[in-house]
Amino acid sequence: SCLVGPQLEIKICTLGTVINRIAYPADYCHLEGAGRQSQPMPIRWMAWESVLMGKFTSKSDVWSFAVTLWEILTFAREQPFENLSDDKVIENIGHMYQDNKKHILLPIPVGCPREIYDLMCECWQRNEASRPNFREIHLFLQRKNLGYKPNASL
Repeated sequence: SCLVGPQLEIKICTLGTVINRIAYPADYCHLEGAGRQSQPMPIRWMAWESVLMGKFTSKSDVWSFAVTLWEILTFAREQPFENLSDDKVIENIGHMYQDNKKHILLPIPVGCPREIYDLMCECWQRNEASRPNFREIHLFLQRKNLGYKPNASL
C-alpha cells in the first residue's frame, strides 16, 4: 500500500494488506511447496529469490520498489505482467532463477524517461548484489528532481 503525505511524499507500507487481498484477489497468488506457507503472495511485485526461496532482504525490497515505480509511471492502469497468468509469472521467475536469458522484464511505460527505466532495470538484476540500494536510488532520484517544486494548491 502507498500512503501519500501532505507534502506529496509517498510511504510504502503493509497497512491494509489483508484488506488488499480481499479487494484485489487477482494481485495475489497462493504459492505451494515444501515448507511454504499457503498464504496469498503478490508475486508480480516480488523478487525471484523471495518467490522461490522465501528470501526477503532490502535488495528484494528494491525489486518491489521498482515494480511500484513502474505502476506509478503507468498511472496504475496496468497490472505488472497483466498479460501473463500466475503460472506464467512463476515460469518467468524460474527463467530468472535459471539465468537462461529467457525471462522478460516489465516494459518501459509510455512517456517514461529512459534513465528512469534503466534504474528500474538495475533494480531487477538477477544478482541482488548488482541492484542499487535505497540510498543510491534516493540520490539518483534527488538529482533527477533538482529544482522541482510541487504545486501547493494540489
